[in-house]
Amino acid sequence: MTIEEANQIYYINLEIKALQMELARMEEARTYYKPIIMSDMPKGGEHIDVTDEYLAKKQQIQDILNYALRKLQYERKRFEEFLECVENSETRLILRLRCVNNMKWEEIGEEVGMDRRTASRKFYSFFKSCPRCP
Repeated sequence: MTIEEANQIYYINLEIKALQMELARMEEARTYYKPIIMSDMPKGGEHIDVTDEYLAKKQQIQDILNYALRKLQYERKRFEEFLECVENSETRLILRLRCVNNMKWEEIGEEVGMDRRTASRKFYSFFKSCPRCP
């Protein structure tokens, strides 16, 4: 597993958060009333239903979100299988905290009891020296 593949979980989580925020913003901005148009003039041309447009956009975002969640499950399973092969427990913990739990280096340093730079150096040096990592 390469460092780019390991970081995929982090970026998929960011994508999921962005999609969830977009769905929440859409729901907040949605108006549940129909505007009253005071006119006796006939409506001509193409009629666009705002509700149908909203539901189609919401369904599209929901489909993307569901795909990202499935992809996240797949990547986490692959990473967990990779972690089983890591012999050093401290390195395994740093890898798990960074890639699976999406923690920042400062948080990892506090959790493990070392400086953030030491944790990040151990993370990157593992991938440089790992024989299974191309």
